[in-house]
Amino acid sequence: MRTQIIARVLLACAISSASGVAFAQAAIEEVIVTATKRAESIQDVPVSVSAISGAQIENLGIGDMEDLSLFVPNFEINSASILPNLYMRGLGGGATHSIEQSVGRFVDGVYIGRAAINLHGFMDLESVEVLRGPQGTLFGKNTAGGALIMNSANPTSSFESGFTVSTSEYSTTGGNNEIQAFVSGPLSDNWAGRIAVKLKETDGYYINRLEGPGGPNREDSGVRVKLAWTPSDRTSVDFKYEYNEFESVGADTAEIGAIGGPPLFVYQIPSPNFTPTLDWIIDVDCTDIFANRDTDGDGDADTEFNAGSFCPSRDQDSSNFTMTIEHEFSGGTLTSITAYQDYDYKHNFLGLDMGLASAFRAKRNETYENLSQEFRYTSNESDTFDYIVGAYFEDSEVSRNQRSDVNLVTIFNDPSGAYVQRNEPWTQDTSSLALFGQVRWHFDNDLSLILGGRYASEDKDFAFERFYNDYGTENLSGFMGGGPFGPPLAVTGSRSEDKFTGSATLQWDANDNSMFYVALSQGHKTGGFSDRIDVPGANFEFDEENVDSIELGTKATFLNGALALNVAVFSMDIEGLQLATQLPGAIPAFSVSNAADSTSEGLELDATWRVSDVWTLGANAAFTDASYDSFPGSENCPPGVTPGPSGTCDLAGFPLIFAPDSKYTVFADFLVEDAIGGWGFAGRADYTRSDEQYTDISYRDDVITPSFSITNASLRLISPNDRATVSLIGRNLGDEAYAAWNIPSGPNILSSMNPPREVMLKLSLRFD
Repeated sequence: MRTQIIARVLLACAISSASGVAFAQAAIEEVIVTATKRAESIQDVPVSVSAISGAQIENLGIGDMEDLSLFVPNFEINSASILPNLYMRGLGGGATHSIEQSVGRFVDGVYIGRAAINLHGFMDLESVEVLRGPQGTLFGKNTAGGALIMNSANPTSSFESGFTVSTSEYSTTGGNNEIQAFVSGPLSDNWAGRIAVKLKETDGYYINRLEGPGGPNREDSGVRVKLAWTPSDRTSVDFKYEYNEFESVGADTAEIGAIGGPPLFVYQIPSPNFTPTLDWIIDVDCTDIFANRDTDGDGDADTEFNAGSFCPSRDQDSSNFTMTIEHEFSGGTLTSITAYQDYDYKHNFLGLDMGLASAFRAKRNETYENLSQEFRYTSNESDTFDYIVGAYFEDSEVSRNQRSDVNLVTIFNDPSGAYVQRNEPWTQDTSSLALFGQVRWHFDNDLSLILGGRYASEDKDFAFERFYNDYGTENLSGFMGGGPFGPPLAVTGSRSEDKFTGSATLQWDANDNSMFYVALSQGHKTGGFSDRIDVPGANFEFDEENVDSIELGTKATFLNGALALNVAVFSMDIEGLQLATQLPGAIPAFSVSNAADSTSEGLELDATWRVSDVWTLGANAAFTDASYDSFPGSENCPPGVTPGPSGTCDLAGFPLIFAPDSKYTVFADFLVEDAIGGWGFAGRADYTRSDEQYTDISYRDDVITPSFSITNASLRLISPNDRATVSLIGRNLGDEAYAAWNIPSGPNILSSMNPPREVMLKLSLRFD
């Protein structure tokens, strides 16, 4: 792998040196990114970054981050409702809600601290940037794998409005109906505003053979209000309020990919046609089943209660308020970003989707609040020396109740309701403070050195309980001292961390068309506490994760700017990679641990060629070799690996999860401006292929997502004044059936499918 990488880099460098060749093609459009906290051309930024504009998001039908990941190399997301985590170069959060993200998400300059907010779809975006590799200096903690920057559209100086309405159908069942609209413009001489709204209804693509909805059926709504105030020529104040919510019913994570427990006939109750096949078919019974309970202790069941009314569902709402103040001094700009964000969700899901296994029922309620403040001073750009300095503060609180039930009433119509509810509430309070800075020296017109550093301090306080009450009751006063899932317990924990992360980048502008860079950077993800503690006295604390990275890259344009080629080679040494999984067994148990040493290295490539005024061709690719160098003491022992004396295994040599060896996309885009009566005609076809990847550290054959290929295509009619666009969009045209993720669930494998083929018709209108 290393030899192949070196060969590809040498070839890319040789191509870059030929940048003097000139043809008559039109130049590609310049892409501006904010990866360095300054607005700069993507071709001038010494970092591996992909950018997608708001227009591209609309033209491609990208509705959320799962859609986005198909078009970005070395970026994966397992976005099912239980585990909405981002992965970059093999680094991600894992199968737990206690491990924080390895890929930081920033919306309008504000860090989004919890993965659950990733479940809301896109609305009125200006652009999305994907930064690969550690971003610890300017963006801070929990960016060890990279950062995702999302910029929503801003108020405009002239009146604009518009709406987009779309409808789609899946090849299996159901589809989507969505409308988005915005109004933007001046409110007075020094005030401007923008309001955007979204409504979406989804009829899920899972076919349910039992008495219950397919999955998931979902309703989304959102509103964003932005106000821009310019009290003077040097000062601007921006306000943003955003609220999003959704309600869903039906299973989206209840597929079963393998049976490791009872014989097949047990799972065929009450669905005789059930087979463990990943096929967009589920068996979820949501009918009401009533039973009686002995409430007065006389030995007779005398109180009726509903024991079977339970459908997988999730209700979530989130909001955020952001105030950004910028004041220009003679030497630079002072920026203040104050933000408050919160969410609340209730999530119900089944253990699996059929028979006896559906007796396990989980309820998860979580609330989150976060207050953050950043001050940043950015000097004016200079031909010799410029800098950025700042400070950041954050305070957050997570409160979560995990309720796990076993209900055999549903399966056997047992009136005794003999099982109990296990409750596991926990809270975590986090306070963070950081100081950061970056300086850039231009030694001459061709050579620059960028040095940066960030010092961060964090405190966490954690409290966890487990207790039991009678099944089917909401009254928790009936505390019980035992249960089927371990003894009651109450634990607390606190931890403090201080960390300095640095970066150094040397950039050489070889000529007006090409530049080369070498970057050393460090990333850091804080330690924490497991959200599942199975026995008293268990070690529920895990350590921090640290990354040292080296990246070599080149960015070049040639053919008079018609062709852009960006290549990056990286090697990342990861110490203490945080990992979590469910352990195989009759009753689900959980493991959170740190791998001793891991390495992720590879090559990333982006190329765009505007062949003519009509045609544009492009490709992006990632080749990655990511594995553990040393992981002794893992409680997961893959098939064929002999456990040591302690019953644990060393996973050295096994690949990191969500890190396919290769993933690439090729596309062709065309635009004929006056094709039919003055209307423009445009289209795009793209093909994405990904190698197989493990999705869990159990490394069983049935937690592999095999290699897959996705073909998408779109056609657009554009009115002469560019105010109306009619689009026909097809996604996953080959109807490829592949799982988003697979994890152990007791003795079985729980899986979630990606969507089947979807065909969408969209109308967009703009007014000014």
